[in-house]
Amino acid sequence: MDRFEPPAVAALFVLATLVATGPLVGIGGFEPRATTIGDGTASIDAVHVDTAHLRVTDGRFGTAVPYLRVPDASVAVDGVTGRPRLLYQISVPRLDVSMTSERVFSTAGTYRLAPGDRALEPSSVGRESYNGTVRITVQSFEASETVYDENVTVAVVE
Repeated sequence: MDRFEPPAVAALFVLATLVATGPLVGIGGFEPRATTIGDGTASIDAVHVDTAHLRVTDGRFGTAVPYLRVPDASVAVDGVTGRPRLLYQISVPRLDVSMTSERVFSTAGTYRLAPGDRALEPSSVGRESYNGTVRITVQSFEASETVYDENVTVAVVE
């Protein structure tokens, strides 16, 4: 009896998966994630952003590069029509920083937006704190609604 070689087994597995999830059989194990904004609206149940954790700290592992540390945002969406997007914006003008995280969605649920941290020029940080804004907006081709807007103080922690 012949033995299947690993590349042949892998190729058969990929082929079987493609056939099973294709348009002819349509098992539907994979739902594509919406990637483009469209018409639509959403009602927001709750927004959570821990703005106390928005701060400037030294780089890790002894680097001399300061970082703007940005907390994740959690948005509970109650009802959705179409394909709107959530837009999480952080702005600190005196540091010349504007960051965005976005997520297009088409179903209710809780969505996490995570823009990540941003390295800063060491010479740009010279104060104990900076003023900034945090804004979360629901946008579509039909409408734009700000659901969270807060002026924040960004502390420099050494």
